Amino acid sequence: MAGAWRGSLRARLMVGVVLLAAVGMVTVNAVSLLALRLNLVNSADTNLTKTRESVQHRVHVRHAPVDAGNLNSLIPDGLYVALVDDRGRVVTQTPARDIDGRTRARPDLPDPLPDDFATQVVTLSARGGPVPRYRTLSFPLGYTATVRPTPDAAPQRFSRVVVAKSLQPAEDVVYWLVGADAAATLTVLGGIVLLSRGVLGVGLRPLRDMATTATAIAEGDIDQRIEVARRHSEVGEVGTALNRAFDERQRSEEQLRQFVANASHELRTPLTTIRGWAQLQLHGLAQDPALIERAMLRIEGEAARMHTMVEELLLLARLDQGRPVVRTPVHLATLADDAVTDARLVAPDRPLTVEVPDGVFACGDEDRLRQVLQNLLGNALRHTPPDTPVAVTARTLPAGTVELTVTDQGPGMPPETAERIFERFYRGDESRNPTSGGTGLGLSIVKSITEAHGGTATVHTTPGKGSAFTVTLPAAR
Repeated sequence: MAGAWRGSLRARLMVGVVLLAAVGMVTVNAVSLLALRLNLVNSADTNLTKTRESVQHRVHVRHAPVDAGNLNSLIPDGLYVALVDDRGRVVTQTPARDIDGRTRARPDLPDPLPDDFATQVVTLSARGGPVPRYRTLSFPLGYTATVRPTPDAAPQRFSRVVVAKSLQPAEDVVYWLVGADAAATLTVLGGIVLLSRGVLGVGLRPLRDMATTATAIAEGDIDQRIEVARRHSEVGEVGTALNRAFDERQRSEEQLRQFVANASHELRTPLTTIRGWAQLQLHGLAQDPALIERAMLRIEGEAARMHTMVEELLLLARLDQGRPVVRTPVHLATLADDAVTDARLVAPDRPLTVEVPDGVFACGDEDRLRQVLQNLLGNALRHTPPDTPVAVTARTLPAGTVELTVTDQGPGMPPETAERIFERFYRGDESRNPTSGGTGLGLSIVKSITEAHGGTATVHTTPGKGSAFTVTLPAAR
């Protein structure tokens, strides 16, 4: 498939180059030949005009009749001349000869000639055939002259003269140049084909390498990458973009594998617990009512934890699909008061403060933003000592955004933990013990909801000095 594509691309490029060159050369040659032919025709017309002036002058100064012997002396070589009487009939005419002296068919003159015939230069075919063609001019003398068609004939009057010049020499030159140009064009196009084949072969080599690398990656060698020699060239930019796409694909696959492994690990623990207590009851080993009640409570608790985890995974899946969120003004002061009030019920001894001005409004889904704030507060309560102060603040920023921050004065996090804190199922080095109460999805949900609103979620932390989770959201207009 890749080879066929490359062959097709090379063939199309070569055909395009050859066609472009052919069109250019044919156009130039056609324009040149047309200009040459027009020049030769103009030269013939100029010759006819000069001949008219010469004939009018020579006939006027002659007193003796014009005869066959001196008729040719009136005109230059290579021209045809006919003398016409008042009735439009040809009295006498010269043979039509080319510049080599060969006899040609005479021009096909009408009989009789109309008074307005060829007053301007016109083109006539030869008598008996289309070639040669003649440029023809007819003009009156302005007086009546005499001519003796043969030595023994009586003089006859004529008042008009028709002169013609054959276009055969000009057309022969044009035809010869057409053949020469065609041969030269074919030769040049053949050279262009060979040259373009070599140049395109070298130019498309990086694309062949890209196709080979892409095929290797598709077959499972995901560590392969395209070698980019010149990053700022067109091919280099394509190679860089493909490498970035391959990196993103590999990263996505690794994240998916890690996500599946983490989800399997998280679900395995409650499933094992539920199965263990269920088997205990099934085999009749739990005879004590207190033990039975404990088994049911443990099964219910683990099932609830699994339900919460599945709901969070479904929420993340919907957010990953890029579904649009509701866009309404959300009063952050009210949202913060509600969230802190709920947190005080869970931890009544915890120092919790709220500093949110009354005029701070975000644009988004109130239920989702409430979940963001609840997750941030729950994370702070869960991972800091019971007497650690926690503060919720919000403010409006000049760039049309609002900033919501949850700050604690707890132990903080090391930098490597802060870099991964928003990853799914990540809990740092504390523990993966279910008794800690978290699934490792709370902060990833915060990040996904925030990004779905067009905002950002960040953390600033220092070991021993606490952490500050900041969410930036579009402001309501």
